[in-house]
Amino acid sequence: MHSQTYKDIIDDKIGEWQQGLERLGKMVEKASVDQKNQLSAKVEEFRSTIDAAISQLRDLDAQETVHNTMETKGKILNIFSSIDKDFGEYQEKTPFML
Repeated sequence: MHSQTYKDIIDDKIGEWQQGLERLGKMVEKASVDQKNQLSAKVEEFRSTIDAAISQLRDLDAQETVHNTMETKGKILNIFSSIDKDFGEYQEKTPFML
């Protein structure tokens, strides 16, 4: 069995988030005029939060060494959880483990 690197796991998670943004964008297109502004603002909020998380995740992956693997894993999981907590309803519902 091939084990994934943190980079692979991070890339998979980013892909999930991007799919969620696409689904949310489609909801905006179908929304009523009243809901469109609210949903558009939510999309931009999520996009900004996800962009910041991606930057943090890339930095963590680049800084990961044999000596800080467990600490890095914890930080990655915290970032995943913080995004998933608010963004989860727009993602696939699959449990995540490192």
